[in-house]
Amino acid sequence: MIFLLVSTLLVFMTLGDPVRVTAEGYREGARRLITVISIGITVLWPMIRLSQVNAIAGGPTVVAKDLVILLVPLQAVLWPQAIITGWSVTSVAASAVVLVSWALIVGAMLAVALGPGRVVRTFEGPLEADMRVRPGLERSLWMVSILSVVGAGPLILMCLQSIGRGTSDDLELLLRMASPLTAPWELLRERIWTGRHAVVGAAHWRATWMTACLAVSSWILVAIWRSTSRGGVASRPDSA
Repeated sequence: MIFLLVSTLLVFMTLGDPVRVTAEGYREGARRLITVISIGITVLWPMIRLSQVNAIAGGPTVVAKDLVILLVPLQAVLWPQAIITGWSVTSVAASAVVLVSWALIVGAMLAVALGPGRVVRTFEGPLEADMRVRPGLERSLWMVSILSVVGAGPLILMCLQSIGRGTSDDLELLLRMASPLTAPWELLRERIWTGRHAVVGAAHWRATWMTACLAVSSWILVAIWRSTSRGGVASRPDSA
């Protein structure tokens, strides 16, 4: 909540005098705010979690609790923009689906990185279990992997443009939609020639639902992985 509050203040302070801010200027500030929020969810959150000790309950449980805390305020910030900025409900809905899906994808990777947890016997103290930290190199590699997944789309697009390689409009749209850092800008950018401020086409929805399917699939794999890992730990009497 503090991060959201500070981000909102900083973004809209850069717009200048609030009395003189135009509707276009406010929409620009709203896009910046949504981008900052997506960076907080997909970059800062895993960075903080990977800097902490392992929880006894395991990564999936901790991440699931974090997602509730992260995604509820996100919806509270995102949906009112349909009234304030004049964006269509469908464009805001597509942005919400994309950001929630990316939070789930990053959360799935983070859950595996934090480990499945372990079964605690009644005679064990919580301090010993809490202080079991994974090696720093392993955590760093997980963070690099998360950053690679989050930034792969726009990075590939920039590389293609820098070498002068021609790309089709469909490929550019797909690459922009392949990252939480650029997808909100693609969904909410000005399209005045259509008569509306933000328009979501069929290609946008295809990319959105592909991201959502990937998010659901990633958590199905996490559930299978955790049941297998916890089962293996629980079956070993000397696992403590």
